[in-house]
Amino acid sequence: MPRPDVSENTFGTAWSPSDLLERTARREQAVIFVAALIARWMWWDEVGTSVVRDATRYIAWCQDLSAGTLFGSRAIAYAGYWLPYCGWLEATDYYVEGWVAVQVVLSALTCVVVYEAARTLVGRQAALVAGGAFVFQWQVYRWVARPQSEFVLTFLLAVAVWRLGRYHTDPSRRNRLFALVSLGFVATARPNGLPIVLGYLVYDCFPASSGRRLNLFASARANLALAGVVVAGVVYRLQFGWAMGSVLTPWKRGIVITPERFVYQYSPTEPGSMIGFFVANIEHVTAIATLRGLWFFSPVMPGWSTLHATRATVTLVPVTVGAALGIYRAWHHDRALLVLWGTPLAMIVLTAMGIWVAGWRNFLGPAVVVYALFTGYYVENEVVPRLENKVIPRLRSLRARIVGSR
Repeated sequence: MPRPDVSENTFGTAWSPSDLLERTARREQAVIFVAALIARWMWWDEVGTSVVRDATRYIAWCQDLSAGTLFGSRAIAYAGYWLPYCGWLEATDYYVEGWVAVQVVLSALTCVVVYEAARTLVGRQAALVAGGAFVFQWQVYRWVARPQSEFVLTFLLAVAVWRLGRYHTDPSRRNRLFALVSLGFVATARPNGLPIVLGYLVYDCFPASSGRRLNLFASARANLALAGVVVAGVVYRLQFGWAMGSVLTPWKRGIVITPERFVYQYSPTEPGSMIGFFVANIEHVTAIATLRGLWFFSPVMPGWSTLHATRATVTLVPVTVGAALGIYRAWHHDRALLVLWGTPLAMIVLTAMGIWVAGWRNFLGPAVVVYALFTGYYVENEVVPRLENKVIPRLRSLRARIVGSR
């Protein structure tokens, strides 16, 4: 009799169930990658390459690459993106189209990484839902046609979450190194990557006896020093000012979404210091931050066209609702998963509450990575069991009665 734990292919080679699962996963990843690549390539073909806003600044930094450029401006906060971009431009004689093609491929690969992150900690069905849902997140991948850093933070966060999951299931030195390196790239690709890394670092500032550590970073004391370095990096970035050239201007103007579309109306008290301003206007500052946090989860923004709003709503609403359900379930049943996947979302929302960017494109991509993962988690643990235990048996019973009546 054949062994129950192996099967054979057409060449007589024995395959274990784990081998078959891996082969199935690779096929599914290939399908997801091709579908994502086609969607992004079609979008790029529709809109063409666009070198605007930050993209022009990156080129200027590349043309004047020096220590002064790197440390004397906001360039250091984007080094994880624009330094590789500079290397590409120098190597290809400023072939921007080629770089955008690289972005398109990496954006499609993000869907595969999301699939693998879900499969690592939850299972295949969660992976299919998470990776498949991310394929169609138009509001996220629409930025790949621009050589800007928004898309790369999404890719890097997906990689970091995947590697953190691998370290959680197998805390080897190798997996720890990969997790730390991926978080290092998250911290340097964009300024809003620093708070995400800080969020993970906080857990390892607890003592070893607390049971709350990720055991990813060093000892608690060393982590406190490292947290100070991260905070110093955030402060260094902020000294160059936020939107409209000042740290306080958006708060004084009550900007919630954009200066023209949604503004909180109030007359601010203006003491001499920045800290004094926040203390004197604490109730208004709290209201502005809360409104930004709530608006973050809206699928549309004021001023969008009907087509734009429809595309964003159709793709974002399902994963936003799925994420809320998944987070609720994880809170009650899987706190470790909530820490690994929920920490980036918490830090992203807190950052958006403090520094809103019009259209929230700087924050949405990484957030949708989390949305997709928790949606897959909820589907695998709640929807699929209900289908298997209730819906499918009823359908089979109904089918049997129909067949029997004939």
